[in-house]
Amino acid sequence: MKRNVLIAMVVVALVAGCTKTSATTTVTTTPAATTATTSTTSVTTMTSPATTTTTIAPTVVALMQPRELGPFAAFTLVPIADQGTYPGPAWPTSLDDVIIPPDAEYALGSDDVQNALLSDGFVVIPGYASLFQDVYGKALYDNHAMFVTTDVAYHMLHLAFSKVLRDTEQDAMLPVLEQLVGDALTAAHAQEISYQGTALEDMSSRVAQLFEAAGVLLGLDVSQVGSLAQQEVDLAREATQLGTSPITGFSGCDPTVSPHGCVDYSLFKPRGHYTRNADLERYFRAMSLLGQEGASFVASDVDGQVTIDTPSMQFALLLARAMDDPTIRNDWQLIYEPTAFMIGLADDYTPYELADLDTGGDLTDATYLQSMGEALLASRSVGIDPEAASVRVMGARFVIDSYILDQLAWPNVGEEEPMKRRVYMSPLDLAAAMGSDLALDVQKQAGEGLYLHYDDQMDAMRTMISSRSESEWAGTVYDAWLASFEPVWRERGGAYPPFMRSDAWTAKDLNTGLGSYTELKHDTILYAKQAFAAEGGGEWLDIPPRHWVEPEPVAFARISQVASLLQAGLQSRHLLDGADDALLTDLRTFVDRLERIAGDELAGRAISNADNEWLGDVGSLLEGLWYASADTDPNTGAVAEGDSKDALVADIARTTFGFLEIGTGAIDEVLVLVPNDTGRFQVAIGGVYSYYEFWRRGRLTDEEWWDLLDSPEAPDRLSPMTLPSPDGGTRERPAWQTAFLVP
Repeated sequence: MKRNVLIAMVVVALVAGCTKTSATTTVTTTPAATTATTSTTSVTTMTSPATTTTTIAPTVVALMQPRELGPFAAFTLVPIADQGTYPGPAWPTSLDDVIIPPDAEYALGSDDVQNALLSDGFVVIPGYASLFQDVYGKALYDNHAMFVTTDVAYHMLHLAFSKVLRDTEQDAMLPVLEQLVGDALTAAHAQEISYQGTALEDMSSRVAQLFEAAGVLLGLDVSQVGSLAQQEVDLAREATQLGTSPITGFSGCDPTVSPHGCVDYSLFKPRGHYTRNADLERYFRAMSLLGQEGASFVASDVDGQVTIDTPSMQFALLLARAMDDPTIRNDWQLIYEPTAFMIGLADDYTPYELADLDTGGDLTDATYLQSMGEALLASRSVGIDPEAASVRVMGARFVIDSYILDQLAWPNVGEEEPMKRRVYMSPLDLAAAMGSDLALDVQKQAGEGLYLHYDDQMDAMRTMISSRSESEWAGTVYDAWLASFEPVWRERGGAYPPFMRSDAWTAKDLNTGLGSYTELKHDTILYAKQAFAAEGGGEWLDIPPRHWVEPEPVAFARISQVASLLQAGLQSRHLLDGADDALLTDLRTFVDRLERIAGDELAGRAISNADNEWLGDVGSLLEGLWYASADTDPNTGAVAEGDSKDALVADIARTTFGFLEIGTGAIDEVLVLVPNDTGRFQVAIGGVYSYYEFWRRGRLTDEEWWDLLDSPEAPDRLSPMTLPSPDGGTRERPAWQTAFLVP
């Protein structure tokens, strides 16, 4: 069965934060697809998943996500406006009368740097700072003008989100998960005993062993561990294979053909912030098992007639029945709903969606099992890898970016011939779908448009994104964060300063969005479903500096909105402690002031002395936010190693044999020509992300990424334009970065 393909209209409403006591499903027996629209969601129901062909133009279909869940908090998307003409002075054509701080003189000794600065109004040079505040803190000593970038605000959002998420996981969710697994294991064992000596004895034992394995990974005292459960634990701890599960691998798998029936155990490797301590690590491993392990129940789809895999549906129904207890359901919701609000709803089916359809029929009756599978498929579609539709305890979450990457990869793009299959997707595909013409041009120049259906699929993805409603972007903190990239992933008109209208700045802003996207994927690496394709002290200046903020008020406003949504949503569920609440308040106050100053700059208004002094202390402000978001020793106050570097890495997709990694490294420096309100121009200095993107074998942790960056062939020993590759060589940063990045 091929995948759901083109989406022509906005269709995915992920409004999280369930206010009901059970999951809601909609079942239809109407053969044709129908669409119903409410104020918060678009729902399409059909009797079987749509199919894809790779030899003729795909059929336009809609993605079904019919679960209406009450929002945690209100959200209004700040609109983008680009009207009027920038009222500032014309930019200089030489550096003769430009105020150049000593800290920038070394860089301006390069003709390439000077030429870029004059032609584009700015230039980025590779840096070596480990933290953003390191770039801005030295301004107090060097007395130079600072340029506060949107990169800074995006990065502070990441620090706050990561801190709030891991605190919520450790303090609120981990104890509930321990209780949930313990109670579910007791219920599953009781169910197993009730089926001894019957045709369901083996299958009920498998359900119990799933929770035994989860308990072992969680560190619980599990008195009984079956042989299949132990094999599952061993595979989970090894965390390398893509293959058949000992517990749920009823049909086996062939990952070169389809992910159907496969478990990607490499996803069980703790990554992101989950390597920080033992509690986060065991939470990650157990949640990975409950999120990645499932009963893949669709056996085949021939001419619209779906055949349900009998063993898988038996397992799924036994799982749902074992968990259909008010206490277990409540604990499940206490974990599922907050994570659904922050990241998204499960893409695969939950046990409670199935439990609410189950009428108590005979689990040895193939007709009943077939009807249950058809009812699930009719209730809503699975967006990513629908041919591997499963029932999972705490399934990986549907996220729109992974769906876009999935729709732009084989089997939706390309041809049957292996060399003509598109398997190497890129975050540039996401940026292009969200409106970046530069990203699309880069992909076209790389030959991606030559793959069959790439252009059609990209047009459909762009239509879907441009049609998305405000309520859909507000459905999760994750989506709101994605929406914040829109202001920087577009070309600017005459309302902006000349340097922001250049092709080079467009490339710099593409880099900014991808840097923040890397942090988003890093922070949510446990939950978001992935796409799969088979195959100090300087000379003081006489003139006091006039500091600048990147004149992009909408980006700052949307970043503040993301923080506000997260804060209000978790407050409503009493999941935000005092320190994290204060952190989000301080972040919003910081970004809101940047937004106001950026607006003044666009309007040609000179900023106040108070604002200028505040910007002069931005290094200290960043350090304060960083410290508040860090994990610290309660006795000494020392910051944990995990917070010592801003560099991080995240895997976001895979082929059968490779993984797509995106990473950030040392902080690059941006030099910008800006007026100082006295009739002269100055060179202001700020920090921007360094962004890397590469395919490799094996998933990376942050610590492994840092080792690569610190290796003999790493950027700090060769050039920050290169990074070490898995085969021991070096790899350049993406070629499109040369538009703004000068060695």
